[in-house]
Amino acid sequence: MQRIALAAFALAALVLSSCAGSLGVQPGDAVVPPQLADPTFEVVVLAADDLGALDAAVTADGIPLVAANGEPPTVTWKKTAIEIEASAEGFQPFTFILDDFPDAGRIEFRLEPVVLQGRVTTDTGRSLPGVRVSLGDVGDTTDSEGRYSLERAVAGTIQLARPAWEFIEYPWDGVLDRFDMSMSPRVVRAIRVAAEDVQDGERWQALLSLADVTGINGLVIDLKTEDGTVVYPTEVRTANSIGAVSGFFRLDDVVAEAREHDLYLIGRIGVFQDSFYAAAEPDRAVLTEDGALWRSRNGFAWLDPSDPASFEYSVELAEEACLRGFDEIQFDYVSFPIGGDLLTATFDGAYNQEVRVASINAFLTRAYSVLHPIGCAVSSTLLGIVLESTKDEGVGQSPGSMSRIVDVLSPTLYSTNYGPGWKGFENPDDHAVEIVDTALRGGTGKLDGYGYLRPWLQTWTISAADQRAVQSVVTEDGMGWMLWSNSSNYSADTLPGQ
Repeated sequence: MQRIALAAFALAALVLSSCAGSLGVQPGDAVVPPQLADPTFEVVVLAADDLGALDAAVTADGIPLVAANGEPPTVTWKKTAIEIEASAEGFQPFTFILDDFPDAGRIEFRLEPVVLQGRVTTDTGRSLPGVRVSLGDVGDTTDSEGRYSLERAVAGTIQLARPAWEFIEYPWDGVLDRFDMSMSPRVVRAIRVAAEDVQDGERWQALLSLADVTGINGLVIDLKTEDGTVVYPTEVRTANSIGAVSGFFRLDDVVAEAREHDLYLIGRIGVFQDSFYAAAEPDRAVLTEDGALWRSRNGFAWLDPSDPASFEYSVELAEEACLRGFDEIQFDYVSFPIGGDLLTATFDGAYNQEVRVASINAFLTRAYSVLHPIGCAVSSTLLGIVLESTKDEGVGQSPGSMSRIVDVLSPTLYSTNYGPGWKGFENPDDHAVEIVDTALRGGTGKLDGYGYLRPWLQTWTISAADQRAVQSVVTEDGMGWMLWSNSSNYSADTLPGQ
């Protein structure tokens, strides 16, 4: 309670003036002054944060006051103390006792907004930035520490949304002023689909139908392939000017049909291995000492990851796909060149681990800054070996620092990529489960950000039973996975049930 002392209320003296004619007063009659009505005063309620007028509920001694014609409610002064209470949704209620009539004929007070604060974390307790926290008409986005603040909060359902994470709701009773929450990664089980298979209508429909009857809930669609070919009619000027476009399908058609089957849609974009762009812009490419394009053993040219000018082309393509409806962009070949004689390669920056890691992280940071604000998740492939290595293996990929930038890291965990003797196995393909399990355990321990693992798994050289066993190992760790097939050849008996 607050007791507000106000200046005494003075009544004006009644002044009678004489005028011609009789006043109608007879001798012996007493002169009685006219009775004045009890005075009234207005109650004005404002928001303390912006001083705007509030549509507040006001009571005087427990009796609701009714405002008329948009004017503030009024209270009749009975020359005794009055208890006034004001309340409004999203604001702290306020009660006080008025002892004296207010000088100005009005009383004004301000309600403090209800402020709900808290922190959003991953299910493992790591801070989760970039979460959209909504409660009715108010919202906020968590900062780098996962913190949020909702002003004028009203009891209801809090909604948490973030790309690559499961949408979740929490009821809030309106009493607690601190409310911490957590989110879980979105578990995606996807198959890779080549551009030719999207173009083949019959094959495309068969893959969609396969997803309907299995536990597949996502598709990875090639958008820019290993050699730099853009496989849809893009509006990105650079792709058209360098002759990289070969339109196999329309983005809008793919998005529409994936939505009909309730599938999570990932667009795969090769970044630095790009023969088209390297040939068109050699200043942005990896060169040999004599100024020619450096090429890997399979004949591909590469862009220079240490040159930031090489970033924007792939980011533009990614932005286009996101705006057209893709849920996630997975950047592939986000690395320094592999598969060739690097002793002959020259780069803008020094070729050492510090520069390599900084360059790859700079690209991913740039991509994230463009894609996340438009609601698209960002993922990156990486060599499986870096999950267990203490070095970047010459490619610039550091799982720990990458996990602080992107949403999902997708190591290529193909047992066929590991040579004889790896982990003591004469033939690693005979031990695919152990290899995948060991790699994931090593990689998980390296992640120190909010990014999580969703590995690529193979569909060749290992048996159907081993394919299912590898999938189970990943799933038991709470992760999703993606299956790679060069020919998009998948069988229901190697996939989980619905």
